[in-house]
Amino acid sequence: MTGSGAPVRAGPAAEGGEDPRWRREWEAVEALLARGRECGDTAAVAEAVRRCESRLLPLVDANADPVRWAQAQQLLGHALTLQGQRQVGTHALERAVTELERALQPLHRDAAPLDWAATQHALGRALALLARRRADTDSLEQAVAAFRAALEVRTFEATPDDWALTQNDLGTALLTLGRHRDDKTLLKQAADAYRAALRVWTRERVPLDWAATMDNLGTALRLLGERRKGPRTLEQAVAAYRSALSERTRERSPEAWALTQNNLGAALHRLGERVSDPGHLEAAIEAYGMALEVWTRERDAMTWAMTEANRCAACKALAEVTGDPGPARAALAGYRAVAQVFRDASHPQYYELAVEQIALTAKLEQRLREAASPAG
Repeated sequence: MTGSGAPVRAGPAAEGGEDPRWRREWEAVEALLARGRECGDTAAVAEAVRRCESRLLPLVDANADPVRWAQAQQLLGHALTLQGQRQVGTHALERAVTELERALQPLHRDAAPLDWAATQHALGRALALLARRRADTDSLEQAVAAFRAALEVRTFEATPDDWALTQNDLGTALLTLGRHRDDKTLLKQAADAYRAALRVWTRERVPLDWAATMDNLGTALRLLGERRKGPRTLEQAVAAYRSALSERTRERSPEAWALTQNNLGAALHRLGERVSDPGHLEAAIEAYGMALEVWTRERDAMTWAMTEANRCAACKALAEVTGDPGPARAALAGYRAVAQVFRDASHPQYYELAVEQIALTAKLEQRLREAASPAG
């Protein structure tokens, strides 16, 4: 449900009709898109785009049957969005936005509310992906507006599953926008949207979607907590991540498990620094270490280095809180390994930051070691 390629809703106009070719072509395109989503088949997605344009759309006249034409346009926009996710650049995503905006032109909210809302949601998703690719806040704002428009029709009472899907995607757009703008209000709205989605995506009903949304909620709360003074919001973030891990197990989904362990480490790290609690910092180090069991240096050196740098920062914070030089020594060794990875990967900016941390951590370790040594 939370995946990037939810199928387009086939409305009443697509289900009926006098021409059986419509249903045949519609189902053929949906089958190609399902193969593309589930198997990563880029050729199937490209064929879905081609078939929409050359075989499905010519079957309908926009003036004679505007709703059915809009549904076909929406399906084309969805196919282009999926294609754009798999391609470098922005061309397919820009085309998706254009086709989805065209689909909205003949639709009227009062006449075809579900199709109008589905197209608004599809447009929001395409805009959000385009914004991420471009690092473009204008497209993110448009995505938020499209999702909110969809929610005018997709209500909890009328269409709970569609409502939850749009709430989740709205939360992700608000989270990205709030992070970029350092805006607590947007981050709070993101958390509220994720909580709304969880009213429908319960653990009992869809455990993996529930866990993914819990992880997203944790990130919204962590970023919000970093911008607030007290510990409560960070504590809520920790609780959300730990809830996610009850379903995101290493056996079931090792990559997702590692991601949530890393996120949990970040929340515990910030909380430990906020309240000067060694226990939280030790738990953060443990969580980062769990993520590193999956994200090994041999498998992906850059991901390992980023996560190891997080673990080193938590070790350094623990040393500062406890006055124990041991964690500082562990951080120093880790930062040296991280610097080597960044140097070998030709990332001078990251390498310089690692070298700076080596110097700072070395000074900290020396200061703490001298303070712990007997006088004289």
